[in-house]
Amino acid sequence: MRTIMSRKIKDTPENKKFSKKSFNSKTCEVPDTSIFFSFQYITSDDHYNLNYLKKIKSGKEKAIYFDLFSSLSSFSQSSWKELQLKRKQSGGYETIEYGEMKESIANRLPKEKNISDDTKLIVFRFGNNYRMVGYKSNRCKAAMHVLGFDFDYSLYNHGS
Repeated sequence: MRTIMSRKIKDTPENKKFSKKSFNSKTCEVPDTSIFFSFQYITSDDHYNLNYLKKIKSGKEKAIYFDLFSSLSSFSQSSWKELQLKRKQSGGYETIEYGEMKESIANRLPKEKNISDDTKLIVFRFGNNYRMVGYKSNRCKAAMHVLGFDFDYSLYNHGS
């Protein structure tokens, strides 16, 4: 069976071959009708990642996890357009400039991502008092890279 497989690949016409460069330069092909969340660049600052929930001694952490996963499920079943039309308090989102955040929120972003103080970050609310902060991927319009969470209103100025 190995011989047959290698022969088929070897006998592929020139115009059907994939180079590593062409494969890596493709954008994702997820439909605009869905959203997915990537945690690849989540901050290592334990105050703004899920490790924060280990510190909670009141027993609320299970409810927070439930709220988070319920919200992720709900957000994932909407399009960016649908979420943009909703109010931030009703399952939509707001945008805030990166410069308004604590610096540690983006400590895992590679330099080539070129995040600047005026880069718009997306803030989703979940539960009654919590926020998830990230940015929309340039490479895949359906993806949001989660940078961190605000469990105690300390990540940015929430106003009064």
